[in-house]
Amino acid sequence: MRVLIIDDDPINLLFLSEILGPFAEVDSVSSGQDGVDSFERALAEGNRYDAVLVDIRMPGMDGHQTLQKIRGIERDAGLRTESETAAIMVSAMNDAQNVNRAFFQGGAISFLSKPVDPDLLLGELRKFGLLG
Repeated sequence: MRVLIIDDDPINLLFLSEILGPFAEVDSVSSGQDGVDSFERALAEGNRYDAVLVDIRMPGMDGHQTLQKIRGIERDAGLRTESETAAIMVSAMNDAQNVNRAFFQGGAISFLSKPVDPDLLLGELRKFGLLG
């Protein structure tokens, strides 16, 4: 499994990478634009990510914008909705507006509040068939 983590906080990047490292090949970037660039490059190289974890609050391009750009890249590549990369929003901004936007506009499969519970994250990945 390949996972891309997009979060501007280096501690969160390290924490999530350590949780997922034993189970996946993990790439991490610290901005929305870097996430979009990494995602696009991986898709062009035929080495797609199975999942992306995206923080909402980031300077410049926020997590919602980042996920919308990723979904645009997938559409432009001809991927259908059922073939989209699994997206999990990871944020302390867990109000109804942000949660709804993540699911209904971004197509996220899950929304996890920070601080992330490692067992909950791994459970979500298993629930959606991303971890054995």
